[in-house]
Amino acid sequence: MPVIVAGGLNVIERGHQPPHKVFGAWEYAFYDSFQTAGLTDAFRRPHPERVAHSWYGRSGNGFRFDHLFVFTPHADRVLACDYHHQAREAGLSDHAVMTLHLGLTSPSAQEGTASSATTS
Repeated sequence: MPVIVAGGLNVIERGHQPPHKVFGAWEYAFYDSFQTAGLTDAFRRPHPERVAHSWYGRSGNGFRFDHLFVFTPHADRVLACDYHHQAREAGLSDHAVMTLHLGLTSPSAQEGTASSATTS
């Protein structure tokens, strides 16, 4: 069964662009702890190099504060993971919406019937 952890964690990954000096070692360690626990950053799966931000400060600097992690053995099932800024730009939230699309096999497919489902 896939495990998904999602949230506005208010931490960034190592190598975040642009770099932000305000983040300390413990914040990077918190982000890294998800990988240590057997989870994969779902956004990085289809977008390993993309510079993306989910929150913007008053100065206009962006941060990728919001994350979705999936159980690493199921990371190959990530079909898409993206940020959508319409709600943030409309003032409904100060964070972007994230979506995750996973390719899942239905119970009947596990019994030999070729069928699949997608969820978000």
